[in-house]
Amino acid sequence: MTTPHLSRRSFIAALAGGAVTAVAGCVPDMPVIQLPGASAQLGFGLWAGVPGAKFGDRIDRTVGARRIQGPRRWTHPVTGQRMTIYVRTKREKSGTKTSYYTLRPDGTALARVLDKRPGAANRYFTGDGFVPVGPWRSGMTKSYKMAQHMGGKTTRFTVTIRVTRVSFTYKGRPGSMEYIWTERTQSGRKTKQLRYIYSPGIGLADVDNLMK
Repeated sequence: MTTPHLSRRSFIAALAGGAVTAVAGCVPDMPVIQLPGASAQLGFGLWAGVPGAKFGDRIDRTVGARRIQGPRRWTHPVTGQRMTIYVRTKREKSGTKTSYYTLRPDGTALARVLDKRPGAANRYFTGDGFVPVGPWRSGMTKSYKMAQHMGGKTTRFTVTIRVTRVSFTYKGRPGSMEYIWTERTQSGRKTKQLRYIYSPGIGLADVDNLMK
C-alpha cells in the first residue's frame, strides 16, 4: 500500500501532536518525532490570582493571608532606578512579611526587588528571577545572576527556575503551573530550593522547601 500525500500543513499539525498519525488507515514511512515538553504562555495573572491580568494592570487581590496590590512607582535604593512594582504581603504570627516584585527587562520572570521581614534587615535585590512569565515549556530551565544587598553588604548568587509542569490540573484547577526555584552561591553551593505551584484565580497554591 502506498502512503497518501501529506500536505505541509497536515505534516506540521501531526508533528505538533508529538507523533505522525495514521492517514486513511496507513502509517507513513517516516520516523516518529517527539517534540520537547508542552509549552504555554505564563501570564502575570497566574501569579496575581487574577486570570487575564497583565503587568501594569491595577491589582488588589487577597487570598487567605496573602494580599497583592499595585502597581506602584518605587525607586530602588541601591541602583536609584525608578520602577513599577507590586506589593505582596503575608500575615504571620511573627508579623507581616512584605515583598516588592517587578518584571525583568527580558520579560522572562517576575523579580524580587525588596524583602522585608519582622526582626530582620531589609534585603534588596538586583538581577533576580523568581516567578516564570512569558513563553515557557515543561522541562525548561533559565538561570539569572542575582545580587542581594543587605546592611551595606552585597552577596552574589545564581538563581535557577526550572518549570516542571507548565500546565496541569491541581486540586481541580486546570491551567496550574509548577516550578522549582534554586539559589546557589558563586562557588556552586546550594542555599535554597523550593517547589512552587500557582493556580488560576488563587495565585500561590502550594510551596514546598526541598532542602528539608
